[in-house]
Amino acid sequence: MKKSLSVLVGVLMVLGLISFSLAQGTQAPAKKPVGTTFIGTVDSVTMAEIVVVNKANVRMSFLIVATTTLYNAKGETIGLDKIVKGNEVNVEYKTTAEGAYEAVSVKVTK
Repeated sequence: MKKSLSVLVGVLMVLGLISFSLAQGTQAPAKKPVGTTFIGTVDSVTMAEIVVVNKANVRMSFLIVATTTLYNAKGETIGLDKIVKGNEVNVEYKTTAEGAYEAVSVKVTK
């Protein structure tokens, strides 16, 4: 009785490990978050935020953080002081867990 019980437990353990390893292999790969782009004209700029308005008159505010990269029309990195009201920009951004829009990059196009 003890021998058959231990064989049964061993078989169940092996089956459990096999099913666990198969389940691990069927998981879909994690998707990389896709950035979103907003194109428009700079309405205002501060050290913490840039406000951009597009042609449909939609206004969006984007947080400027330490990892935000800023580019001129030539693709060269620039300082925030080079972005002024009236510049046309492409803002690539992501939405934070709190629902705020965080600028990943800002490129001045004109």
